[in-house]
Amino acid sequence: MNGGQRYGAPRAPASTCRDGVGRRRFVQSGLWLAASTGSLAQSVLARVAPPAYSVDDVLAAITSPARASDRVRVELPERVEDGAVVPVTVTADLEDVRALYVLTDMNPMPIAAHFRLAAGVAPRIAVRIKLAGSGYVYGAAQRSDGLYWAAVATEVIAGGCS
Repeated sequence: MNGGQRYGAPRAPASTCRDGVGRRRFVQSGLWLAASTGSLAQSVLARVAPPAYSVDDVLAAITSPARASDRVRVELPERVEDGAVVPVTVTADLEDVRALYVLTDMNPMPIAAHFRLAAGVAPRIAVRIKLAGSGYVYGAAQRSDGLYWAAVATEVIAGGCS
């Protein structure tokens, strides 16, 4: 028996890959690459879209002027048992709507949904979002002349953002 091996040719040590790179070194390189890619993506996102911490910040960042309107409707239950799956419908009785938004003031990230609309598409969306707690859900319609929004209050029994 040669060196503790019973059969065949001697093998490379277990900590070395086929091309001579150690497993530990390989894993470290992969982790470094993943970490650097993540931080690179975060820095690019921070430059492109600065973080918004409130619905007011988001409304101001999207476009101005932003004004409340009765021509935008938000529909969702007044009382939600499970905040993990909340049905929301946003409809706008406006022409030339470019985008529709669903915003929440109780979530860590205020923008819950964003849809860009092609010309001629009816401005109506129905989505399911997560809500961390009770508060207001906003629907916003973006046009070339500004942003129109409406808000509806809802009570969440069990939060969905954990």
